[in-house]
Amino acid sequence: MVLALRRNAYSAFPPRCLDEPVVELRVAGRHIVLASSPDAIRHIMITHADDYGRLALGRRVLGPIVGRGLLVSEGESWRRQRRAMAPAFTPRNVPVMAQHIIRCTEVACDRLDRSRGTPVNLLHELQILSLEIAATCLFSLEASTFGAELRKMVSEYMDTIGRLYPTDILLPGGVPTLLRARRALFRRRWTRLIHSIIEMRAGRARADVPRDLFDLLREAHDSDRGDLLADEVSTMIVAGHETTALTLFWMCTLLAKAPQWQTAIAEEASGVDLSAEGAATSLPKLMVTRAVVEETLRLYSPAFMTGRFAKRTHEICGARIAKGSIVLIPYWLLHRNPRWWPNSGAFDPSRFLSGAEPDRFTYLPFGVGRHVCIGAQLAMSEAILAIARLLQKFTIAMTGDRPVLPVGTLSTRPDHAPAFVLQAREAALFHPGGFPPPILPVVQPLLQI
Repeated sequence: MVLALRRNAYSAFPPRCLDEPVVELRVAGRHIVLASSPDAIRHIMITHADDYGRLALGRRVLGPIVGRGLLVSEGESWRRQRRAMAPAFTPRNVPVMAQHIIRCTEVACDRLDRSRGTPVNLLHELQILSLEIAATCLFSLEASTFGAELRKMVSEYMDTIGRLYPTDILLPGGVPTLLRARRALFRRRWTRLIHSIIEMRAGRARADVPRDLFDLLREAHDSDRGDLLADEVSTMIVAGHETTALTLFWMCTLLAKAPQWQTAIAEEASGVDLSAEGAATSLPKLMVTRAVVEETLRLYSPAFMTGRFAKRTHEICGARIAKGSIVLIPYWLLHRNPRWWPNSGAFDPSRFLSGAEPDRFTYLPFGVGRHVCIGAQLAMSEAILAIARLLQKFTIAMTGDRPVLPVGTLSTRPDHAPAFVLQAREAALFHPGGFPPPILPVVQPLLQI
């Protein structure tokens, strides 16, 4: 299992995790607990959250790219950082962010229009789009000057030394290894890039312009000698563009096999104003589009797993969890369990259009508890508006028959980037009166990867 976690976390969990709420393993003297039921997750993340801390191995793996940022901080440091960021993610900022999202998406549409009818690396294009949105919404920057280098470094890290290695679990933090030396070298290169972005942003005149996230972070952390400002900037840029780009990519992959849902989104989008000025007002009306995003997040959540360590001995669902145990919570397994989700392997957005909300602890694409994703609302708005505008303009098809499989490293990445072909959309063929049926089979049986 430990070796599989390095290769692909989606293949690391035994099938009995679907039936047993808690599975206990012992690896090289360490207790590893797999908690994949709603009751177990509620116990760990809500009811007894103070008795479970963030994993040190999480800081080892994420530290080189986010430093002491919000993703790995805890206690009073986390509370101070969260308070500093909260004003940037309040609902009152949605209209301004919606304008940025649509303007960036229009630029992407123009770029894709020039490749219309020919194979295109859509993952690459969506990474550019989401980075532009993150840079514009959060830091009032254009990504053209640093985007290529940032995307290259993020991919380099996640595809190589950003994976979870057995030594991260089995060795104490102070033991020197070649892996930690490589991560330290990356950290130095990465920090230089982030500092250059900060200098670029700090040098921009911003008279009479509303404060953005950078202003809030600099005000909160400017006196910090440990350079927490750089860590927070890197956290927001990486998290802000990587997760949304992947959500858009998996959505396009699913929709390429479900043209009737493409048409449903296009029909809905044609009835609203998706201009920069009208996007915020139109956002609540895109219910079908939202359902497609929610179903994509069920099947391919970018944050597919989290972990904690037990500070005290506890009993969870009848199982004794010893103090010091590593507790892994695979959200992706929860989302695909047929006990909670009928036809769990089907791509069926209509399950989110029935009016019945899923149980709070069976659907956790943005996590749960005190560390729930602070940018969830921005991420949803971005995914909904971007895919609505793309499908209003294009039809999407995928070339080749090779299935695209998820690889769980720091996020849910594809095992390869397939070629897509986009064509100009003609008159919509879908009419209200029912939704397309579930698409079977779309999702691979992941426990067999």
